[in-house]
Amino acid sequence: MPSANPRRVVEKFCSRFPDQLANLTRIVGDDKASQFELKRNLKALRDESHRLKGASYCMGFPILGAQFFRLEQDVEDLIQTQEDITPKRMERVYIDLSKIAKLRSHVDPDQSKLVQSYENPAPTAPGDDEAADIRKLLKAQRILFVEDDISVRNLVRELLTEIGVSEVRMASSGQEALDLMRTFTPTILISDWYMKPIDGLSLLRQVRSGQTRMSSQTPVIFLTSENNADKIHKVIRNGVDHVLIKPFNRAVVTRAISRIAQQHRPH
Repeated sequence: MPSANPRRVVEKFCSRFPDQLANLTRIVGDDKASQFELKRNLKALRDESHRLKGASYCMGFPILGAQFFRLEQDVEDLIQTQEDITPKRMERVYIDLSKIAKLRSHVDPDQSKLVQSYENPAPTAPGDDEAADIRKLLKAQRILFVEDDISVRNLVRELLTEIGVSEVRMASSGQEALDLMRTFTPTILISDWYMKPIDGLSLLRQVRSGQTRMSSQTPVIFLTSENNADKIHKVIRNGVDHVLIKPFNRAVVTRAISRIAQQHRPH
């Protein structure tokens, strides 16, 4: 079984981070722009902050993820306000971006908690019959993973391969996932929640209503940084089988997939 290499994935995330940080500044644009342009820019900034929040958590940078969460919330407050967005109101966003920029030197593979957990693993219990059964279950799975962030896609591909999943396909959007379903039939669908133009909830509803090529009963796992109980209950009511909260690790993913596979194992 190949060994996962999160350091390589984290290194790529870290190398791209300066450009992603510069992109956030470009998105903000001119705070003297029209109200329409400001709202449009803020919505793009919110979406990018949400993506980077999840990626930061997954790459093992929880402090950075928390700061992106603060930025996302402050931007959302501005989007929802009925008052004009003035330069004074935009100061919160600039302060958040400044705090994120100050964390730039910490975005280093050696400081990643993910890398540290792989390179300094905790002792594990010896294998047994249950572990062998789990390996057999995982080997029988064909998983389609849908996520708009390339760093998280690369990480999950390595993780799923390492734990023994027989076939893994990646999609960068809900639409790409629907296209892949025409030729690939997964046993489990794992999807990010917030994507455009088709988000995870819309994808879930299409699966459950029989509008895709895969079975409407196919297990669906959501991967998200959303930890709001009401929102999680909403997707459970819509038929999701399990919700994985970012950040995740190998053990959590293994347990989730093996439990879902066990529940849907043919009798």
